[in-house]
Amino acid sequence: MKRLRAARLALYSLLSVCALSSVAATLDEQRELYDDAQALLDMRQVERYQSMRSQIASYPLTPYVDYRSFLVDLAERTPGEVKQFVSDHNTFPFSTRIRPTYLDALAKRQRWQDWLTFQPTLPNGERYQCQFYVAKLKTGETDNAYSGARTLWQSGSSVNEACDPLFNAWADSGQRTEQDILQRMLLAFEARNGSLMSYLAKQLETSKGKQQAQTMLELNKKPQSVTTFTQQQASNEFTQQQAVISLQKLARADVAQMPSILDKIKSGFLSQLQLQDVKDYSAFRLMNTTDNDLLRWRDNAIMASSNEKLIERRVRLAIGQADWQGVLDWSSKLTADNQSSLRWTYWQARANKALGKNQQAQSQLESLLGERNFYSVAAAVALNRDYQYPTTTVTLDKAVLTPYNEALIRIEELIKRDKIAAAKSEWRYLLNRVSQSEKEMLAAYAGSKRWHHLTVTATIAGKMWDNTTLRFPSAHKWWFNFYAQRHELDVVTLLSLARQESALDVDARSPVGARGIMQIMPATAKHTARKYKISYKNSDELYLVQKNIEIGSQYLKSLMEQYDNNRIYSLAAYNAGPGRVRQWRERSNNQLDVFAFIESIPFYETRGYVQNILMFETYYRGNMGKPNAFLTQQELNARY
Repeated sequence: MKRLRAARLALYSLLSVCALSSVAATLDEQRELYDDAQALLDMRQVERYQSMRSQIASYPLTPYVDYRSFLVDLAERTPGEVKQFVSDHNTFPFSTRIRPTYLDALAKRQRWQDWLTFQPTLPNGERYQCQFYVAKLKTGETDNAYSGARTLWQSGSSVNEACDPLFNAWADSGQRTEQDILQRMLLAFEARNGSLMSYLAKQLETSKGKQQAQTMLELNKKPQSVTTFTQQQASNEFTQQQAVISLQKLARADVAQMPSILDKIKSGFLSQLQLQDVKDYSAFRLMNTTDNDLLRWRDNAIMASSNEKLIERRVRLAIGQADWQGVLDWSSKLTADNQSSLRWTYWQARANKALGKNQQAQSQLESLLGERNFYSVAAAVALNRDYQYPTTTVTLDKAVLTPYNEALIRIEELIKRDKIAAAKSEWRYLLNRVSQSEKEMLAAYAGSKRWHHLTVTATIAGKMWDNTTLRFPSAHKWWFNFYAQRHELDVVTLLSLARQESALDVDARSPVGARGIMQIMPATAKHTARKYKISYKNSDELYLVQKNIEIGSQYLKSLMEQYDNNRIYSLAAYNAGPGRVRQWRERSNNQLDVFAFIESIPFYETRGYVQNILMFETYYRGNMGKPNAFLTQQELNARY
């Protein structure tokens, strides 16, 4: 194939445009010629591409090659030419990618007036904001440039190198003050960026500035000196911020010392709000203390707090300790809206029931029924009622999508050619351009094509929360059924886990490196494959549906065996790791029911993860016409 393509590419250089003007007879021929065109542009052979373009003029993906050919000499084009190309191709996602590429090219060639002609307003992104103000500087708008420099300068992290000429000119002009340097040092202190603090300290010239910097460096190195700092320094916004940052650093290092440290802070040095913020910060880290004195200090701090997340964490602690009066007392400190949410209404009902207030509990639980929500189902379980939730459907009307036929044809061709990343990009771009009702129709269209991930993303974009059929497609069901049977797992559990992990995207990759439809970490895959003698070459195989499900299902099976077929522990471990689950089990000490254990999980992500999968199973069972079994009797009877 490569030899044949090379021969064809050589032919393009010999034949005239006229000789190559015949249109390809079949779609397969057009696909081959499209690949030839891409190969020509790999060699930057724009003229040779233009000589054969007529043969693929009608091919849906040809604009992508036009885009590549346009990029070859992008730096030489005028702002007007680029704007016109973007306008002519505004239905393509690549139209939004030209701007940063062109701005970089203009900056590299120092075409600053053209830069501002093309981008007259402040763009998004630090790199391009730096270029914007450099362009202002180079075209004589120094006041504007230095004002922008001061704004970009205030960062606790390194700023993009594109700002270096701007910062140097600003410093040379004498408009950058020592206070600007010290304020950035403070931001670096807060961001725990000691190297930047040291770098900035060296730029100070006056003895006063150097002394202020040295004091801050010492606080960063020895935050316990904050008590002396507050005794010796005047209280102002600058010194108060340093004290707060130091106290937070101490809380991270050894939170048990915080009550005594705060007692030594000079009275009135911090505002009441700042002092409470530090106490809130410390109270979060004391949530699981067993020391009675620290426990009392923590609860007194929370009692005075208005931090909703902190108060919710304290309610969860009460749930985890089966302290039902505590659940009522602490939840009463939440805002009225939060108290009346399904979550906290459910837990107030549970507390009332445990305390013998059965009629009040019954009324609260019944008020939760019929919602598409985890706590509505939990209320139904508590009342021994069947659980129901609202559902909607949508009927595909292709006529509604007529204006988007070209985009849909492109997406289908990209999928057929296994260019999934480009197909997803086209789909997202299309969803961003259409109305709410059109999003719903696109979801129905994708469902009819069995584009599982695109269906899910469309239902999310369209907020089609009650359309459980489209939101939860039965993707790759053959493989899920096969490995569910092999490992004696419920296929609904496997499907629901994959839906939660990747939204059924076989090419998904998380920021931490989890891959594929079941989002498996390469290290986990390697260990699982070795332990269970599964053929596995490298992490690229995790993008293969069959291999990903094979390894993912085996890993889930190993967790189910470890936890005596308990999904709650197994799902939590799949997300957070067995070590975390071991800690949570030790903490709860078999005194909780299943709902209390889930609620007491301290990680927001893992708590939501377990709840979501249980709900997803409910929706999948409804779609499949299977009996609803939210929890097994074993899971309901177990103590956690």
